[in-house]
Amino acid sequence: MTFSRLRNENREVSVQNLVLTIIFWSLTLAWILTIFLLSNIPTDELSDIADSVLSQAFHSPRFHLDIGDTSIISMWGHMVEFGVLTIFAFFAISSTNKISVKTSYAESPLKILKSDNEMSIIFTLWFTILNAIFDEYHQLFIEGHSGGFIDLCKDIIGIVVVLLLIRIIFSISLKVRGKKEIRYS
Repeated sequence: MTFSRLRNENREVSVQNLVLTIIFWSLTLAWILTIFLLSNIPTDELSDIADSVLSQAFHSPRFHLDIGDTSIISMWGHMVEFGVLTIFAFFAISSTNKISVKTSYAESPLKILKSDNEMSIIFTLWFTILNAIFDEYHQLFIEGHSGGFIDLCKDIIGIVVVLLLIRIIFSISLKVRGKKEIRYS
């Protein structure tokens, strides 16, 4: 056995996962800041911005976009912004768990959840729902916004849909590669 191989086997920290963790936590925090800044813009201005962006994006001689109902834009806006946060947070939490083999969830003496993927999904769910609650609470103090339960439900729908997609893609990926999920007893 060569010295470099021995050194890699005894390494406590995965440099690759450490770098991924830094990247994904940076993206997560930047996206939380983006959500916070968007929450500070009055609803009327946000509607005008969304109308302008969508009209430019879909501008075509054969396609005409008439955005009259802003509630649809609002619903998709909430779902997309928290869906993106969910993606970033999931990968941040998942890569954080893999930095060190000795301190990962797999080595925990108390395993309530049965796999690393379940642990990442549950922690992501908690993290993103707490962010949605804080965002709606923050909007109570912003003129032109009214943080409310319906908006929170839109946020949670985006979160849950993305987590379900992550779980489905993870399961399909394992099946295609002929592997099974490592489950703890």
